[in-house]
Amino acid sequence: MEEREVVCPENIRRLPTYSEVRKGILEIGREPVPLSKSVSRKALVKYSTRVERVFRYVENHLLARLREVREVLNIPFYRELASNAVPEGVDLLNTVGRLSGKLKAIRKLYREYRTRVLSSIDRLEAEELYREYVGRVLSVVRRLSRDIELLNSAVDELRKTPCIDFSKPIIAVAGLPQVGKSTLVATISSAKPRSSPFPFTTKEIVLGHIELNGTTVQILDLPGILDRSPEEMNRIERRAFIALTTVAQVIVYLVDPSEDFYYGFESQLNLLKAIHSLVGQKVVVAVNKVDKVSDERLTRVVEALMEVVPGAKVLKISALRKLGLEELLSTLRNFLREARPE
Repeated sequence: MEEREVVCPENIRRLPTYSEVRKGILEIGREPVPLSKSVSRKALVKYSTRVERVFRYVENHLLARLREVREVLNIPFYRELASNAVPEGVDLLNTVGRLSGKLKAIRKLYREYRTRVLSSIDRLEAEELYREYVGRVLSVVRRLSRDIELLNSAVDELRKTPCIDFSKPIIAVAGLPQVGKSTLVATISSAKPRSSPFPFTTKEIVLGHIELNGTTVQILDLPGILDRSPEEMNRIERRAFIALTTVAQVIVYLVDPSEDFYYGFESQLNLLKAIHSLVGQKVVVAVNKVDKVSDERLTRVVEALMEVVPGAKVLKISALRKLGLEELLSTLRNFLREARPE
């Protein structure tokens, strides 16, 4: 099978703001234009060259970057994440299209003013036309400032997202904050997420890789999600929610069985029920930190989990002590084998 090129949102560039564009174009006007002695009507050639430089600036710093953003937004998962950073109802692909259409008008201005500058009767007319051209270009960019601001908010969100290869399997590790997601991902994969005793340490999606069934599998360490509706989630939680509902083939739902768990066991049951209702049978439930609770407590926790997800296999692990991880990996192999189309 031919491998597709992986689109990396973390590599896309922000669009320059109006003030940045203005500064860049004014610098172009101060740059020398070297001309050979054989060139006639040097002033006209100098200003026509500057007209072209301004146009190339817009091409390279605005239109080229818009093409990069469009390529990323054409992938539904990234588009969902980007929409997480802008007001509800903003269609980012439409925004890109609108910006591209307006900025392409600068190409028409370039052709018009280059011809007019080269047809000037003297240096003063050429200079005046150049200034007029710059003013019109900046006027176009200034009118697009709001759209550029919106798109840059989306770009900032996307740049926090790792490069995911959608042709390879994806496992997501989910759960409430502080259940040990980062510790598990760091233990079984190449990822090195930061763990901490404080909630919401993981604010972005962290990507790692493991080998299962002879295939490189991607594993996502997701930010913690609280027991509440998607409408009540903050931006960090929504990142995790989007990954769970759009790209994960298998979800490892991690549970802390401790009686003194800050968010409570009931919240973990409620969130599991909500995730299971959204994604169906692709949830693997893993009770973490089993070394910290009694067998009696563990039995009650497992029974409660199986009531929420009837028929599910509930695994007992300790990511920190590396207990039960072989069984977890074996279960994931079976899930992926069944999920993979023949």
